[in-house]
Amino acid sequence: MTLHESKPTAYPDFGRAGGRPPFGGTGTGTSAQAPGARPATEEASAAPGGTDTRIPAGPTGSPPGGAGPLPATGGKHGYLGEAPTTIPQAPAGPVASRRALRALHKHASLGPLRSDDPAGAAGDDFFDLLARLAEPEDWGGRGGDGTWVLREYVECAFERLYQQRQIVTAAGGTHSVFNTGLVTPQQEAIYGLFVPSRDPDGAPWQLQGWYPESERELQDRFSELPRAATYADDPAELVYDWRRDLVVTPRHLLESPENLAVLPAPLNSNPYQAGLVLEGAVRRAEARVRRDYRAAVPCWDPAAEEVRLLVPLSLTTPETVDTALVVTREEGQNVYRGQALLALDTAYARARQLARPHDWLRPRS
Repeated sequence: MTLHESKPTAYPDFGRAGGRPPFGGTGTGTSAQAPGARPATEEASAAPGGTDTRIPAGPTGSPPGGAGPLPATGGKHGYLGEAPTTIPQAPAGPVASRRALRALHKHASLGPLRSDDPAGAAGDDFFDLLARLAEPEDWGGRGGDGTWVLREYVECAFERLYQQRQIVTAAGGTHSVFNTGLVTPQQEAIYGLFVPSRDPDGAPWQLQGWYPESERELQDRFSELPRAATYADDPAELVYDWRRDLVVTPRHLLESPENLAVLPAPLNSNPYQAGLVLEGAVRRAEARVRRDYRAAVPCWDPAAEEVRLLVPLSLTTPETVDTALVVTREEGQNVYRGQALLALDTAYARARQLARPHDWLRPRS
């Protein structure tokens, strides 16, 4: 699937006026709950006088006048300039392909992204704007990309919110909104606000901008704003239990080329030597997390949709953490089992999904 796949097949969004509200329901402010699903948040209704005067909804919930550029938002948090009528084709490659499959990009166009334009000719994108609005934080990552971790965070958070039925559509289908889970320096929650897209071949929504919870842009359109994503049902999942043994089989870990590749040289080219070093590093890491449970950092595993723990491994010098060991809790055997090795930038991005990580884990450029 690409970003240009038609709306009916790319993303069955029923939150627009004239159709079923998202995730079922009657369109009167409540949504139906699927059997066995978690309770769905009621759809927010627009407050009196909350009509969008810049992009009024037509009789079918789409902006009137058919295709055409969306007007500039004019706000300090939005996309400053004229939004494109079509989504620029993302460059071919694994990153673009993976992004096209994520729920956020099926739900909405975010306009040109700087990650698609390494030379920076397009200027700031929506993630640059979000980084400036949120509390100061190091969102850097691979290849010196200043917002790589932030993009991963927002895309995974939206995926989780979609599963939890927390993407809320205003009455009349004029706007939809989600809680980013981030806050401003004044500790106000930050929301992403969407308007209907005018691109007939693109995603059904267009990101208008990021807004603190006190902004009239939100208050006038939603009687209740959605909550942030949650990841753990039991708080015990987030804390290392020193009563459990840590079981790691280096040979099995190093059979994976992906695990071997994240090790420092020359270990990444010598599995036998890497296995010997890994055995000693795991013993020291287990002693470390037993002394200080905070050294085991909780993270989100997007593939398994479960919380894991990251254990620091020092393979070259005692003072340097070289890679992170992903461990999972096995209830039947009452142990933690080593599951995978992660490069520190990837480990940081997964840990940041839950909270700012422990001091040993930092993004690397």
